[in-house]
Amino acid sequence: MKEKKTVDQINKELRKKWDTLKFDTQQIRAGEDPYPETPSSLRLPLYATKSYIYPTLTEMLKNHYFYSRTENPTLYALDKKLATLHGGEEAISVASGMAAVHLACSSVLQQRLKRIKPKKIFKYLPQTHPEQLPNIVMHKNQYTGTYRLFMNLYPQMGIEPRIVDMRDLDQVKNAIDDQTKLIFVETPANPSIDIIDIHECTNLIHNSGGKCIVDNTFASPVLQKPFELGADIVVESLTKYINGHGDALGGVIIGPKNDIQNIRYFWQELEGAVMSPFNAWLILRGCRTLSIRMKKHCENAMEIAQYLETHPKVATVIYPGLESHPSHLIAKKQMSDFGGMMGFELQSAEDSYKFIDLLKVIKVGVSLGDTTSLIEYTSLMTGIDLASWEKRLMGISDTHFRFSIGLEDPEDLIKDLEQALNQL
Repeated sequence: MKEKKTVDQINKELRKKWDTLKFDTQQIRAGEDPYPETPSSLRLPLYATKSYIYPTLTEMLKNHYFYSRTENPTLYALDKKLATLHGGEEAISVASGMAAVHLACSSVLQQRLKRIKPKKIFKYLPQTHPEQLPNIVMHKNQYTGTYRLFMNLYPQMGIEPRIVDMRDLDQVKNAIDDQTKLIFVETPANPSIDIIDIHECTNLIHNSGGKCIVDNTFASPVLQKPFELGADIVVESLTKYINGHGDALGGVIIGPKNDIQNIRYFWQELEGAVMSPFNAWLILRGCRTLSIRMKKHCENAMEIAQYLETHPKVATVIYPGLESHPSHLIAKKQMSDFGGMMGFELQSAEDSYKFIDLLKVIKVGVSLGDTTSLIEYTSLMTGIDLASWEKRLMGISDTHFRFSIGLEDPEDLIKDLEQALNQL
């Protein structure tokens, strides 16, 4: 009798098959074709269940589905697809982009204490060895959710955040010491659209034995492959470009198998930041058109950036595809295209406040990466809970807009910008 293949054997065979495909085919087939649980279905079913039952205990122990807080067949397919698209070993999809950041960083920063008697725990407290506090190096301009995590929560856990301008590699090098556990790189950065050299930053942290985590949300795996540049772990907010339809929250962590298993079976089990199967199903749907959408986002963004750069009422345009962007050459080196995100500033706060209310086609709203163009007045939306000194540190001025260019006809978007600017 032929011996039944193990789950790991099946996974390896399928991944080997998917890795032979080009990206546009991977985004449709990887994780889904073939799908062991439902080999005859063209589309992956939604597994809305919490528990899995088997005829015998022996059969249960052979399987890898027990409880949906850990694994679910719909999430399994999404995990395999995202690992393949990023070129990473394994992936775990979680409840949100911020959940992905926190779980990934926690897995690197925190020492796991197993079966330590209460009286012995005190020796692990930060106060016991203050000279050995672990630290994390971060860019001065960071998504505000990540910034709050690093600045407001991690210090209470005995982790020192070190803020530098990561565009200056000397600052990065000087911030790293033997207690630096990781460097966190978000590029393009949110909301400043700063570009950070992933390869150089990974070299610096690897020389000290630490790890590099890259937030690849603004680029997606279509435009940027951080693993090819030396990253250890990649995180993305699936809410944005990968889903792309503005109807589901999610995040993903991609990395080596051992790291992902640690996150799945310890950190996610512990913190419970689980994605719902329905959201995974929606995000799988969004994945299938990712590269087509990203191409249109990039084309629209370049056309609009060139228009805004020549407008007399626009003070500054920050888009990596423009030669005027200070890190244009780095973006050109590590990205295949320049994305759908830009920043721009008007001449005054008074004009800025008036301008955003005059837009008709472009919608005012937080988030990004949607089919619909979304704009935010950064200091009063994403940055509203930041202190004035924090906004100055991050380069968020009172005239800054973060603009997520959607899939509308660029002529309609430019007409909308024009009519609003003409009324100032």
